[in-house]
Amino acid sequence: MSPPETSTLPGSLWLQRLAHEVNRQRHLVIHGNIDDLVRSSNRYDTLTNSVFDALRVLGFAVLARYSIDEGLTFANESHRREIERLSGQEGSMSVTAPAPMPDRGASGQAEAVGPRQSRLNTAREQITGQLRTAPRARARNPAEALAALVPMLTQTATPCAIIIDSPDLLIGQAGQVTDQFPAQVAYVRRLVRTAAIPAPGDLRNTLIFVTRDLADVPIWLRESPHVAVVPAELPRIEERRQLLSETMPSYHRDDELTDQMRDQALSTLVNLTEGMTALDIQSLTATSRKAGIEAGDGRRLLARHRFALRDDPWEKLDLVKIRNSAEILGRRVVGQEHAVHEVSNILANARVGIDFVAEGTEGSRPKGVFFFVGPTGVGKTELAKSIAELVFDDEKAMRRFDMSEYMQEHAGERLTGAPPGFIGHEQGGVLTNWMLERPFSVVLFDEIEKAHTKIYDKFLQIIDDGRLTDGQGRTAYFSHSIVIFTSNIGAAGLANLPANPSYSVVAKHFRDEVEEYFHSKLQRPEFLGRLGGGVVPFDLLRPEVIGQIVDKFLDQLTASALAKGFELVVDRLDLIEEVQAHLMGAGPRYGAREIRSPMLEQWVQVPLSHWMLQHTPTPGTRIRVYRTAESPPFAIDALTHNDHAIERTRR
Repeated sequence: MSPPETSTLPGSLWLQRLAHEVNRQRHLVIHGNIDDLVRSSNRYDTLTNSVFDALRVLGFAVLARYSIDEGLTFANESHRREIERLSGQEGSMSVTAPAPMPDRGASGQAEAVGPRQSRLNTAREQITGQLRTAPRARARNPAEALAALVPMLTQTATPCAIIIDSPDLLIGQAGQVTDQFPAQVAYVRRLVRTAAIPAPGDLRNTLIFVTRDLADVPIWLRESPHVAVVPAELPRIEERRQLLSETMPSYHRDDELTDQMRDQALSTLVNLTEGMTALDIQSLTATSRKAGIEAGDGRRLLARHRFALRDDPWEKLDLVKIRNSAEILGRRVVGQEHAVHEVSNILANARVGIDFVAEGTEGSRPKGVFFFVGPTGVGKTELAKSIAELVFDDEKAMRRFDMSEYMQEHAGERLTGAPPGFIGHEQGGVLTNWMLERPFSVVLFDEIEKAHTKIYDKFLQIIDDGRLTDGQGRTAYFSHSIVIFTSNIGAAGLANLPANPSYSVVAKHFRDEVEEYFHSKLQRPEFLGRLGGGVVPFDLLRPEVIGQIVDKFLDQLTASALAKGFELVVDRLDLIEEVQAHLMGAGPRYGAREIRSPMLEQWVQVPLSHWMLQHTPTPGTRIRVYRTAESPPFAIDALTHNDHAIERTRR
């Protein structure tokens, strides 16, 4: 009898693809979402059981599974006995005790049973019983287990299929540390090549390799003409709709919903659960009941389920604060009005929540994606910190990743964690761990041009899908975060601009340089296309801005002194003139990093600290900071109540 058509197989779509390839007499490599539940025969079960169900429908009579930790197991005991019979190995897969024999004397006749013989017989019966009930013998190593599969797959009486879990530990890079590795590879190559086709010839004895990451399977196997690769996919829209239809009746207060409300809630949840596993979708029921959230409030339900928070900080964000965000950010980031204004616009969009998404869906992209480009030391990182403080009330809600540490191809694994079988797998990735712990945060990728080009694949996944999966199979979501890339691309070419260029000239220069870099040098134009209007050029450090920055730092220093009971009187104009002279001498294109340290630190803070240690002034003392002929550093002295020295200030 011919195998059934694959379209008649109930369950996940990828199971139908599996059946199609089996009918083509191919071995299989299943990869991807292997730890999830799979729909089979109108129920959800483990991948192994669901694959077994599909194989039974196709006509396989013997089904087995091999893993290093559990050895060779069968779907049931009758399958084990059948394969032993067909391969001529009756009893070879279990320890069978010999039948008890009577004690015989020299004449060969059974002797009368005395007290001693009775004890011997009793002992023999006990040992025989223990042997009969002892567990089956197991192979001493994987190579022996693979050797035992040879007669199973070469017999021609009945179709048999064997699932092999974690093939990377047998024939992949992770298995190379064992002495048996060459033998294991040789056996698998032989099994793939010589598996028989039992009569009537419709099905081949089949090996099915199951792995999370396809890259863990050696290329000689996954590209063999005898092997087909089948991705185990996340639930598609039809599966999600069916699963949610079955589970929603158990949601909080579902019985109070009208049919129309229930249909709308179902459609919304079907869209919101895109990218989630069947296990996750099933567990929404528990979240709904424990958190008291109805199906009709799908967005809040998903946020609570993913992030374990009662309220979305974005929904609670103060509208007045967002309305005045340009002013608030501008107080901290001086001289970058255009950059602050563009950031303010995107924050307003994120807070209002009206976006270009389908009805009933929620965007999976981060709340904001920025590409800050400009000279060094003009406030790119400072603006990122300011955004974290504005939105999440905590500057520490920003995590910076220095892309100069990710210049090598393999360095990308540090972000998401090493795959199974590799050192550090259990630690997870530094980026995914951060997002699992702080899903409401700012993520800063600093000097992105220094990252290896393959890491851009992860960046694209963050921007497009709003999620990353680590080496342990955990999913980190970026849908409630702000992602910022910074770069100095084009800074070296500022010397070619005319003197004192306007911001529009500077902005055009940086935009052109960024476009040239991603299109021609990096050849990743798709990354630039995903950024859209998120490219934010920063202005040069201009002379008038230097004075504002100096004033900001001096305000901080005087406030700190006042908190300890001292009043600082600073000759600000003299100090500002000195800072401007030093910075303009090197060119304002080099940024403001030196204003606080070493300039103000060495010119004011250090002399002030030494003076206070030497003179131990009492609280209430007025202390003057002023320029002398030898400055910098600036001189420090105490002011008396009768001293009418006037602080020179630019206010």
